Amino acid sequence: MTSLLEWILQPDRIVLFGLAMATAFLVSGWFVAGRRIVYSVFAGILFLSLAPVGEWAVSPLENRFPRPTDLPTDISGILVLAGGEDTGITDSRGVASLNGAGDRLVETAILARAYPDLPILFSGGGVGTSESDNHAFTARLIFSGLGLDSTKIIYEDESRTTAESAELARKLVSDDSGWLLLTSASHIPRAVGAFRAQGWDVIAFPVDYHTGHMSGWGRFKFLHSAGMLSIAIHEWGGLIWYRLSGVSQSWFPAP
Repeated sequence: MTSLLEWILQPDRIVLFGLAMATAFLVSGWFVAGRRIVYSVFAGILFLSLAPVGEWAVSPLENRFPRPTDLPTDISGILVLAGGEDTGITDSRGVASLNGAGDRLVETAILARAYPDLPILFSGGGVGTSESDNHAFTARLIFSGLGLDSTKIIYEDESRTTAESAELARKLVSDDSGWLLLTSASHIPRAVGAFRAQGWDVIAFPVDYHTGHMSGWGRFKFLHSAGMLSIAIHEWGGLIWYRLSGVSQSWFPAP
């Protein structure tokens, strides 16, 4: 139900549904109602193109947990969540591919070179029907290509959600203190909430930022704003759902 609601609430689909409804009204002779819907859709597109709505919604998520400037000396390991892998391209083309959240793996590799003795735990599988249509499969290829020590990497390849990652990854770790949690900055609050619910007080290490200095009005970037708003809908909706379902113990986890 939540996935269906999120699918419907995407900005591009709202525009499509609005235009389809307007067309139906106009064809049926309901000209006033049809024109009003067209005007409303156009006004929404214009506002979303001019105003940094998506950045307004994503920025609080990304700023919730500041990135550590100085890492503690007693780091136990690096925990990275899946999501930066383009499993569909990897599966169909046979080439390990990253998507827009690929910073998760790149930053993991950077940390692994800075702390070569630390273990790495990658968590995330997927629902693909083939072996290669799996986040852990792609991550293995990428980490191997980056020259990381495979003996230092543990893969949890069954989880399909952040909540499942928290539950299944916890079972693979004997000492849960001092682990860095790497995931997209907008995803950090929801991920931290899920891991804390498992009794795992991870150290948030946000990567893959989408917001910097807040942009002003008048940019005429509808697709960019719509994409940012999609991220916000996914994460804010996920926070609410996780709290209501008991997966997290906080509405908006904080440091």
